[in-house]
Order: sequence, then structure tokens, then C-alpha cells
Amino acid sequence: MIKDLMEKVKPEAAYFGLHEGVRSCWMVFDLQDSSHIPALVEELLLQFNAEVEVSPVMNAEDLAKGLAAMNSSP
Repeated sequence: MIKDLMEKVKPEAAYFGLHEGVRSCWMVFDLQDSSHIPALVEELLLQFNAEVEVSPVMNAEDLAKGLAAMNSSP
């Protein structure tokens, strides 16, 4: 299942280890639309009763674009 997920999201990086005593996986990938999240995590939730946490982040270019948009709005 992890292999299938990785093929879908094509992560820039993927790490596996323990977090608070639980087997864990961290993936860094470009999510074009947040509406894709349910379809991506549904199998993990149903088959493994997994806890899924999504943490949006941005690169420096995206941050600069966001700050510029903030500064230009009234």
C-alpha cells in the first residue's frame, strides 16, 4: 500500500521510522489541490486504521509569492 501511495504522489522525499513509539512515515510531495487528500488517505484509514496528519508547507518561492500577495491586498 505504501508503494502504491508513493506511486500516486511521487514524493520528493519519504522517510520511515518511529514517532512516539508508533511506526510512521513522512512524505514530502507537491499537493496541487487539497481536495485530493481524502482519496489519497482513505485506504490507509480503512485498511490500517492509520492516523493521518497533513501539514502543508511551502518553499521559499511560494512564501515570497504569498507575502507579496498579502502586501498588495487592501
